Amino acid sequence: MNRVADLTWKHPKLVLAAVAAFVLLAAAVGRDVESHLKAAGFTDPASESEKATVLLRDSLGYNPNPAIILVVRDPDGGRLDTTDPAIRAEVARLSRETAQVEYIGRVLNPLRNPREGARLIARDGESVAVVAYLSTADLEDAGGYAAEGVEPLIASSSLDVAMGGFAPGFNDTNDQTREDLTKAELIAFPILALLLLFVFRGVVAAGIPLLLGVISIIGTLLVLRIMSGFVDTSVFALNIATGLSLGLAVDYALLMVSRYREEVEGEGATQEAHRRTVKTAGRTAVFSGLTVAAALAALIFMPQRFLYSMAVAGASVAVLSSLMAILVVPSLLALLGTRIDALSIRRGPAVSDTSDGWYRLARGVMRRPVAVALTSSALMLAAASPLLWTTLTGPSAEAVPPDQPSAKAYDYLEAHYPRDVTEAVTVTVDGAASPAQLASFRQRIEAVEGVDGGSPFAPAAERVAFANFALSGAALHPDTQDVVHEIRTLSPPAATAAFVSGNTASFIDQKQSLIEHAPLVVGIVIVTTLVILFLLTGSVLLPIKTLVMNSLTLGATLGILVLAFQEGWLKSPVDYTGPNAIEVTSLVFLFAVIFGLATDYAVLVMARIKERYDLGDSNEEAVAIGIGRTGRVITAAALAIAIVFLAFSVSSVFFVKQIAIGMAFGVMIDATIVRALLVPSLMRLFGEWNWWAPAPLRRFHQRFGFSETEAAKPTEPQPATESAL
Repeated sequence: MNRVADLTWKHPKLVLAAVAAFVLLAAAVGRDVESHLKAAGFTDPASESEKATVLLRDSLGYNPNPAIILVVRDPDGGRLDTTDPAIRAEVARLSRETAQVEYIGRVLNPLRNPREGARLIARDGESVAVVAYLSTADLEDAGGYAAEGVEPLIASSSLDVAMGGFAPGFNDTNDQTREDLTKAELIAFPILALLLLFVFRGVVAAGIPLLLGVISIIGTLLVLRIMSGFVDTSVFALNIATGLSLGLAVDYALLMVSRYREEVEGEGATQEAHRRTVKTAGRTAVFSGLTVAAALAALIFMPQRFLYSMAVAGASVAVLSSLMAILVVPSLLALLGTRIDALSIRRGPAVSDTSDGWYRLARGVMRRPVAVALTSSALMLAAASPLLWTTLTGPSAEAVPPDQPSAKAYDYLEAHYPRDVTEAVTVTVDGAASPAQLASFRQRIEAVEGVDGGSPFAPAAERVAFANFALSGAALHPDTQDVVHEIRTLSPPAATAAFVSGNTASFIDQKQSLIEHAPLVVGIVIVTTLVILFLLTGSVLLPIKTLVMNSLTLGATLGILVLAFQEGWLKSPVDYTGPNAIEVTSLVFLFAVIFGLATDYAVLVMARIKERYDLGDSNEEAVAIGIGRTGRVITAAALAIAIVFLAFSVSSVFFVKQIAIGMAFGVMIDATIVRALLVPSLMRLFGEWNWWAPAPLRRFHQRFGFSETEAAKPTEPQPATESAL
């Protein structure tokens, strides 16, 4: 930090020029990053359902689970005359040209294949369904490209043609997410700019966090572009890059500027004030960035493309935001000096100044620590209690916004066709099995309650056969999942293995994969958080208390999410049209981000408390001063992050809306209840034990840890100068 302080004081223009060169390079390389990213990616490639899909794709040359369904109707309404040569010719053209679209492996024309296609003619005779199967196992990404390739064929048809199925539904959801991202940015930026003007009290100072946010976003685009060259990367990583970049930029810029103002107030815009700003606030920003990065980076061990992409994007944002905070902000402060307050818009204390109200609140809480700790903990546990009856969901037709064409087509298909047309359960048998054995196996599957029938087993290769089955319930309904579980318990014919795939099986496998990988991810988050906080505080108990408080924040946030969306408390206020359930991958993502941001706020508070304690204040006085001096900073930072993510709640994609609301609730709960009530009450209850560590760890910290006293005290007298400019 000393070297960073010297560099940014003596050569601020050089530092800013280097950062500008990095931004130009990142913008040039990452400008087309979206074209290199793939759709969400919720599946685990090692799961049973994915292995079965790959096996069939390799055997047949296509995935036999329907991906795109074209619903063909008479443009004038009424019955579709399937004997009319013109209609038959148009259906044949649609089938033929669809088969030529990239990623399409097979197209079933029901008018040319009456044996297979009988179920594809609506019972009321008003439509026929042309079914397209993909040549790839990647329904989510390649399916989207295939759907886009079919769209022009539909537009040119003389008949009334609608496109439904998993692939176009997923593609519509991705397109809607991109549109919502742009809309959210247009909403968030002006509101955030107004908030920053209020927080920083001046136009010049308010521009710094926006600049940091832009730099972090552009830098993360470079990281994602490089990553996409080595591994499939999810397009949803762009959302986290935007939202988190803006939030953390406000966080760190506010921290640095507020500390600089505090130092300048004491002795002017000197080099020593600059140095202490970098050594205290700068180091806190680095610690904070590391904690957020560690929490998010743990998701890289998840096999789902959606999660490991979020891990890289989120960790990159945290590291870049903290790195730019200690390079860009001090360099600008060195050039601006007291002109950081130029173009002031109001008089009086800034929100970034020390707050007497937060100081008095902390003192008041510490007079009744037991009552406050018990009451606030009980409130958080009560908020978390809805997690006990959470219903989970995943990618399905319910995820598609209802105003999308594929959603309307799905509703029609569900009302007029057997369920295996849209959401088939595919059973694959691998091994030598006779036709009689396969017929018997099919009968046992159809005897399972909830199975409405299926096709005979058809050969896919010499030793591989498959059949599609229709279930009575929606793909992700708990009863439907029970049916798939029961099918999987059935013994296949001797000397064979049976695999179940389809959307229901894929969702079951997704949940199982998350459960299997969760201990490693949680363990990494816990260990890294404990180590980083120990290096910062030198205490064993403070990191453990932080973990407990973070868990309460996380539980309360997710519990509120269940009430808001599953129980419908926020259905009308946020215009929610998704399923009455919580998207399972969102829970994992929210765990990492909220845990990281909660630790971020803990670092900001604990760094100031530790500084005062090391300078000789009592435990209680150090807590009150630390909370007083960070109160407005953290409140403003949390409000900024909440505003950014609430802007994403305008999305009509249900899991984006859930993540946005969850993020907003999480940061505000932690910035209010936890910091205002739990932190001071528990710090008062533990007293001097807050700073305890076993002798070996104490010696380790003395050698490798960090002392706030060294960061806060002057190193040498400096002449009073306005700035380095």
